[in-house]
Amino acid sequence: MKRIVKFIVIAFFYIFMLPFGIPAKLTYKLFGSQILFQMFGEFLSLIPSFPGYFSRGCYYQMTLAQADVELFIAFGSYISKIETRIGKGVGIGGHTTIGFADIGDDTVIANFVSILSGSRQHNFDDPNTSIADTENKFDKMIIGKGVFIGDQSVIMANIGEKSIVGAGSVVVKEIPPYSIAVGNPAKVIKERAK
Repeated sequence: MKRIVKFIVIAFFYIFMLPFGIPAKLTYKLFGSQILFQMFGEFLSLIPSFPGYFSRGCYYQMTLAQADVELFIAFGSYISKIETRIGKGVGIGGHTTIGFADIGDDTVIANFVSILSGSRQHNFDDPNTSIADTENKFDKMIIGKGVFIGDQSVIMANIGEKSIVGAGSVVVKEIPPYSIAVGNPAKVIKERAK
């Protein structure tokens, strides 16, 4: 009975999200523009409690390169790149921002986390060129399966599967699988048993 009720609720929210998902995906497919995707994502991030969880899960399942309809994404959280892929069983805490990423199954991302699109999004090489006039470079961040990322962390490099990133860490270099990393910049302090 519980599964039937859940199916009905998800179906309702999926239909409710069609006016957001279809134009966002079409605009991207036809014109390469993510403006509607980003605008609707920002709007939907502000819906509280269970209506917000279901709305965001259905919207991102419709629009992202890959996402499960049961994606849990809490209040205030937002995904900025439509090419992002999110595996099954992923939980994303509140007020988290995710750029261009590939997030593995069963990963948990806590509150106030920033997953940037690499460490070189902006080109600062020429001091005579305005930052607004430089071309952005977005690198895909690979977050492995079963990773835990603690509150207020900033991710600018890949994280291997089953790794733990401590709260407040700033990841600027790749974290190998089965590692525990903490600090600013994050350093591996321990390996987890495989």
